[in-house]
Amino acid sequence: MKKLLSLLFTTAFVVNIAYAQNGWVTHKADNRISVRFPSEPREVVRGSYISTNKDTSIACVLTVVDFKEVANLDSATLALVKDTPEFAAKLKDGIKISLPTVTLEDFKIATWKGLTSYSSAGSDPKKIKYYMFMFIAGSKLYSMSTILKNSVDTKTKDDFFSSIIVSN
Repeated sequence: MKKLLSLLFTTAFVVNIAYAQNGWVTHKADNRISVRFPSEPREVVRGSYISTNKDTSIACVLTVVDFKEVANLDSATLALVKDTPEFAAKLKDGIKISLPTVTLEDFKIATWKGLTSYSSAGSDPKKIKYYMFMFIAGSKLYSMSTILKNSVDTKTKDDFFSSIIVSN
């Protein structure tokens, strides 16, 4: 029994080390959220970070929007509307302004770690795939996107989205 437990522990340890050494970098978005990127992210505009893999076939993007700053909506006001299809549709409309050639599915509203979340997928005329996962914590919207060229395996999308660390 001890040998089995030792083997399981060693296997788990080696897998965790191998995963940790894959070059992904932890980025602290703010005092509440951290996320792992495939390489050191760079800030492209205030609150928006991007990282690509070596051949640039994958881009991971994190954007933090404080609705209190940009729309004077505090967490109490957001609590009244964040779970509605109308609010999700407005989010989608806002994204379409910055990504006019991307056709996105309607956002699916769900609960993730007790927070309201939204997810969608889409593509553009060049067959580039876009995957989005967003959630609201307090007055902030945390938006994560994975953009995949050339039919790249979607595992990176899952790795990026599952790397979110929420601090209380």
